[in-house]
Amino acid sequence: MKKLKIIVVSSLAVVLCLLCATTTTFSWFTRDKKMQGDRLGLNFNYDISTGTGVTMRTYTSVDDGKTYVETNEITAFSNSEGLAAGNRKCYRTDLINNGTAAQSVSLYLSKLTMPENVSGSFYLGVNGPLKTYKSYYGDNAKTIQKKESVINQKNVYVGFNTNQTYTPTNYKVHWWDNSNTKYNGDSSVRAYFSPNKEGSYDNQKYNMSYATIPWEANAVKLRQGDTWYGKDNTDIATNNIICLYQSGTNSFDTIYKGSGVAAGIEKFYSSANVTQGNTINLAATAQGTVTYSSSNTSVATVASDGTVTALKAGSAIITVTSEGFYGDKLTATCSLSVPSAQGNTKNDVPVVTNVKVPGVYADNEPGIVSVYWFIKNDSSTGPLTYTIDDLYLTL
Repeated sequence: MKKLKIIVVSSLAVVLCLLCATTTTFSWFTRDKKMQGDRLGLNFNYDISTGTGVTMRTYTSVDDGKTYVETNEITAFSNSEGLAAGNRKCYRTDLINNGTAAQSVSLYLSKLTMPENVSGSFYLGVNGPLKTYKSYYGDNAKTIQKKESVINQKNVYVGFNTNQTYTPTNYKVHWWDNSNTKYNGDSSVRAYFSPNKEGSYDNQKYNMSYATIPWEANAVKLRQGDTWYGKDNTDIATNNIICLYQSGTNSFDTIYKGSGVAAGIEKFYSSANVTQGNTINLAATAQGTVTYSSSNTSVATVASDGTVTALKAGSAIITVTSEGFYGDKLTATCSLSVPSAQGNTKNDVPVVTNVKVPGVYADNEPGIVSVYWFIKNDSSTGPLTYTIDDLYLTL
């Protein structure tokens, strides 16, 4: 009896091994990303024949590969609307051999094209009968790039009463940040505006000048050497003018007034790269009247909102100008490079190569090998657009 049990268990083990060896199973999600060596070829022996009688049919998954459901045969593979981040489209291509001899064939995409500037990563993968997972993005793509630059400048106006003679350049504007008294310094007052600008405040006239201080500064006070004038101005957002006047025989004082916004640029860009035919946003963080210009409008133009359009390969300097109420100006420049649009196209992209398809079986059924493959936007951004011209078989 014991011997009989051993024979039965051994027989069941043999049957189970045969079932595992002969039953084809498939899952989209249980395989590793890459086979050792990243091989695209399946077999090491190559069965050569004329290729006569070998055809293919391609089907698609209806739910992104979670459960394969055969749909009607398809011939179009492009997706002009784009592939969402992390998503993939799954296909099954049946390689059908109606000939009597086994045939080794290869499956290719005739042309794979993606936009020049994309944020996603395009992958072509195969899950059966072998496993591959390969990127076809990035070899010659030119991404939009820009390097931010902190300009950190704005102007504060200084008015000198017209009843006295002053030399503006003898004065300095002391500035600081109310939230951090350690952040402070001095900026020289410029000469009077040319032509001269005159302001009228509290029925007094003032010849106008200005000093350039850091963007973060929010408090100022006028000084001449070790002599300080007036109270602290701790709200230059509201009162952006320091007015100096003679308050007595040998004494001077200041009042603070508000006018239109002075020039100021907090941030711009020092360099940028955008491929021919594309646009890039180079809007500055600035105040006052802000305008933009391009040194080479045949290479790139710039709109009033800072949007740059690259027209042809070359270089240009993009300048931002902030103009204040009294005509004061601050500028910053960005070096723009426009490489030519080479396109991101791959020809004859292999899906699988050297797949051995058996010949017709004894019951006259054709030999069939199913290739399970997919395309994926393997990133957290998207959508990723692409064009696949065709899928073809070759020896």
